[in-house]
Amino acid sequence: MVYTLAFLTRPKPGITEDEFFVHYRDVHRPLAQKLPGLLAYRQTRIRKDGFRGADAGDYAAYSEYTFNSEQDAAVAWRSPEGIALDEDTGRFMDWPSVLTLPLTELGTFMSEHKETTE
Repeated sequence: MVYTLAFLTRPKPGITEDEFFVHYRDVHRPLAQKLPGLLAYRQTRIRKDGFRGADAGDYAAYSEYTFNSEQDAAVAWRSPEGIALDEDTGRFMDWPSVLTLPLTELGTFMSEHKETTE
């Protein structure tokens, strides 16, 4: 079973959402992809329409990191690449408000998109 860590993040005070997403995509993603043992990495922009919760609208992004095990994740975060990633996080994300979500998948449903032609 894989081990996944997800994070809800918002821009550091004084950084616009546009600046946040440029940095997130162009600087943070390449750093994240260097984590040893990383199987998958997902960056998602949180839509502002339809959110619920008092602070939900303040969050801008959802990041998801998948490893083979919790041990592999721990090794990755302690590595020089993990330390560099954490240092970068503090440059553009509001560290005190970051929500960390350790996830265990219970199941997945995927439908096949079938195209029809006439």
